[in-house]
Amino acid sequence: MLSSSLRNQLLRWLLPAMLALLLAGAITAYWVALRSATKAYDRALFDTALAIVDQLAIKAGRPVLPLTAQARDVLLTDKFDQVFFAVHGPSGELLDGEADLPLPPPNSPRESWQEGRYYYDGYLRDTPVRVAALRAERGGQTLTVLAGETLVKRNALVREILLGMLLPEMMLIVVSLAVVWFGVKLALQPLTALREELAGRSQADLRPVSAEVPEEIQPVVREINELLNRLGHSLNTQRHFVSDAAHQLRTPIAALQAQVEATLAEPDALVRQRLPGILAAAHRLSHLVEQMLTLARAQPSLASAQPPVALAEVVQAAAEDWLPVAIKKGIDLGFDLAGGQVAGNRLLLQELLSNLLDNALRHTPGGGSVTVRCGEDAAGPWLTVEDSGPGIPESDRDKVFERFYQSPGGRSSGSGLGLAIVREIARQHGGQALVDRSPELGGARVRVVFAPQPEMTASISEEKGA
Repeated sequence: MLSSSLRNQLLRWLLPAMLALLLAGAITAYWVALRSATKAYDRALFDTALAIVDQLAIKAGRPVLPLTAQARDVLLTDKFDQVFFAVHGPSGELLDGEADLPLPPPNSPRESWQEGRYYYDGYLRDTPVRVAALRAERGGQTLTVLAGETLVKRNALVREILLGMLLPEMMLIVVSLAVVWFGVKLALQPLTALREELAGRSQADLRPVSAEVPEEIQPVVREINELLNRLGHSLNTQRHFVSDAAHQLRTPIAALQAQVEATLAEPDALVRQRLPGILAAAHRLSHLVEQMLTLARAQPSLASAQPPVALAEVVQAAAEDWLPVAIKKGIDLGFDLAGGQVAGNRLLLQELLSNLLDNALRHTPGGGSVTVRCGEDAAGPWLTVEDSGPGIPESDRDKVFERFYQSPGGRSSGSGLGLAIVREIARQHGGQALVDRSPELGGARVRVVFAPQPEMTASISEEKGA
């Protein structure tokens, strides 16, 4: 199921709503602007009609408009629009002015005439105009005076008012979208801290999450902590079961070995011929139980909370145990040691190397070679064990780290837990174990790379800067 970002979801919800508000605001602003412009300019147009009424006179019983050419120019002059007038008699006949200036609609209701005046829209020779009509009494006759003008300044005022009202709204929308776009990133920074804290942990670190998050995310953090608590309880239960089972098996196995060794001392040759196989099986079973116990005892550990351990010291401690085994098998066990420190558990690191040496010595034929190397580089501290044995096929190089896995056709008497223990201990120290072919000895090479130490990282950065 594809999921979109929170920022995109907020924008999808917010943008239509803001566009709807913008449209409603535009309609409202247009109506307010048009109403304001109409009222303002209708009043000025009425003043023009009123000025014409004041100039009307009755001569010989007929109404006339005695305006000079100069007075007409002053009356009809406007900076933006064309102004027109017309005077109609009682029967609608034109007495003076523009003949094409439209009269009020014949069906206009009387109540729409306010104090004898009426405003309406019309066309003068296909040009839209606004007209003010005024009825006046002169000499007992009802005259209709019309004053009209084009709509240039009215439309300009509507545009100005509309722009003045909509521009802040559009800026508000842009600012709101920017706030959402950048605000979501800032608001999600606590989640980034939470993700980094979880990503920096090993698979065995089940401590409660302590990242500071907003109140809305705290229920999620609480559920994560509850899940980690339940998972830790389950893993502890499993680990205790394996540990208890291994402890319970050690006693009867030790008794079995002691009985077999005692029987081997008997003079009966037939019995002594059968018991070596039983003793070897008991030793293998004892080794399996010890490895299971080691795997169960591997407790979670953070590299920053552990003291530094020198890899060279770990190798030297293991050499004391494995040199006699190598000599007995006629294998040349060599060492190439350099500086390198790992923040971790010394006993677990020794167990890691012991399993690597046990695996290498078991698969290397007599007269072969096994070499242990350690050091530190930009990738971090490392430890390798390589041998001159048959090596590990590429198809099995990932599988050999699985528990109880053994290569098909292999003749090893191991339990299949050695490399699984190596991988587990490497992971707990922030590292990884890899298998390839030794370029010098031709057999298998297991390389364990640990997490780099802060001091080493800082020194490398200073060297690059220099």
